[in-house]
Order: sequence, then C-alpha cells, then structure tokens
Amino acid sequence: MPDMCSPRIFKAIIGFCLIGALTGCDVDEFTNVIALRVPHAEQPPCNVPFALHQRNELGPLGQGSCVHASMKIMMSWLNQPELAEWWWSTYHDGEYDTRLMQRLDQRGIEYSATRKADPRFLDWCSATKRGCALWWKPSHCCYFAGWVTQNGTQYAAIIDNNNPGRIELTPRDQF
Repeated sequence: MPDMCSPRIFKAIIGFCLIGALTGCDVDEFTNVIALRVPHAEQPPCNVPFALHQRNELGPLGQGSCVHASMKIMMSWLNQPELAEWWWSTYHDGEYDTRLMQRLDQRGIEYSATRKADPRFLDWCSATKRGCALWWKPSHCCYFAGWVTQNGTQYAAIIDNNNPGRIELTPRDQF
C-alpha cells in the first residue's frame, strides 16, 4: 500500500483537486449533496490518547517522578515523541520549578510558565491546545488537558500520572 503522505501522492491529490476546480461542473450534479454538521470541539482540548498517558514511577532516589511523567505526556501531545522519550529516560525523582526551567533552558526548549495561581494561564493553555504540567495536588504534578464544559459547568480535565488511563474533572472554581 502506498504511503498516503508521500510527496508524490500528495502532489497527485492536489493536482486532481485543481483539475476538478478548473474544469467546472454542472450545478445540478450537486442536488443530492448532504450537508454535514460542524463537528463538536474536542473535549478536552488536549485529548491525549490513553496510550500516551505516562504512569508516575519511583526514581533512583526513591522519589516520585510526577513532574517528568507530566512533561512526557505534554511533549507527546505536542508531537515531540523523541524528546518525550529522551526526557523520561533522563530525568526521574522529585523536581521543583526552577530546576525544571533550568533543564528546559539547557536543552533550548521554548516554554511558557507562571508561578501565579492565575486561571488565565490555564485559559491560554486550553485555548491554544498546549496543555501544561500543573502542580495541582499536594506535592504532586499532573497534566492539565484543558477546560471542559458539562451541563453548564466548566471543569479542568486533569490526567493524574498516579492514575493514568482516565481523565479527572475538577470544577474551575477550585482554581
């Protein structure tokens, strides 16, 4: 089976579309066209497949690696699988914000961060479909997958690396 993403196939598909557009057609040919509904927005906005959820593990010092598990989830979501695997194989044990930022800076990885408990940062992460590593529970970092609205209430969609494979919903007012 040919690779549908190869440049040759892509050019052929584009060429076919251009020929169709240039040759024109009779409007009566489209009388039986079915209008499709606009799809609903993805919920949560950073709907990380369960296969990419990383379980927290103890590092060599016997500390949890929740920050690094959350970073791996985020990097995987942002289509950086090699970086995600490198990060997870390199860093373990406890982490704090300034050292995390130093490590990102050392690798030349661009990032956005805040130390303020301001939900507007989470609004931005959700709206731009970036997600973020979030120090959320006591002494624990999770992955914020965006805001979800259900029955008129907005919730934070959280992937807890201590319980991967599911999404926890936490009311926005708790932020």
